Amino acid sequence: MMDVGVQTFTIRAAQRRSTENAYLPLIKLGIRKLEISRMDFSEKNAIAVRALVDKYGIEVASLQVKPKEVFGYPEKIIKFCKITGCTRVVISMLPFKCILGGEKHFFEFLSTLDPQCDLYAEHGITLAYHHHNWEYVTLSSGKMRMDELLDRTIKLKFVHDTYWTAKCGIDPTVQIERFGARLLGVHLRDLALYKKGLDVRARDAALGDGVLDFAKIATVAERVGAEYLVIEQKTDTPYADIEKSYTYFKSLTEVSE
Repeated sequence: MMDVGVQTFTIRAAQRRSTENAYLPLIKLGIRKLEISRMDFSEKNAIAVRALVDKYGIEVASLQVKPKEVFGYPEKIIKFCKITGCTRVVISMLPFKCILGGEKHFFEFLSTLDPQCDLYAEHGITLAYHHHNWEYVTLSSGKMRMDELLDRTIKLKFVHDTYWTAKCGIDPTVQIERFGARLLGVHLRDLALYKKGLDVRARDAALGDGVLDFAKIATVAERVGAEYLVIEQKTDTPYADIEKSYTYFKSLTEVSE
């Protein structure tokens, strides 16, 4: 089973205070692979991250970047990648105008994706897209946004989020199979169910605290060619939950050997 890293959205508050101090607890756990998010992708920060790469042997598996930066400041993002040795950039979400502004904006956005893939590819960087739940909205055509993203692009890769897919009622392994060879990476987030009044609701959770089958998810992701897996969670106790998730995932690895 593949090694697992961390998506730094999970530790964004600590990362803002001190990158090295934020990463040290992960390094002590044995985690070396990071998808960096919620950072100013400045040259200064790139040099600081590169120093940690050289000092601790960590790998910048990818950057997750807001769409306005991917499209508006490609030189800045590419420079950060070159300094840190990163070869993957992930668009973090749909632009808000696509979510709130109607289908026209969404289809205009789709038409820009493959050309932007070409721009980054010229510098040896693979461009991918990370989804939330908005992509599972059905359009007037009767197709979901997710299907249009896949059908109307050729070069774009995808980063799958297990929690958002499961919350929308879709088996994550089914979506991973749908991505196939276009799957670049996977965000591992569990889904836990809880009762509020008479309603059953969902929240994201540390791996093993919810209902998702991560042994199967990891196996299918590896089979279709995913290049990295990272733990991500929105939590008030990030390091405790990362350790729980990492320990749980490693236990699955031991069982599979």
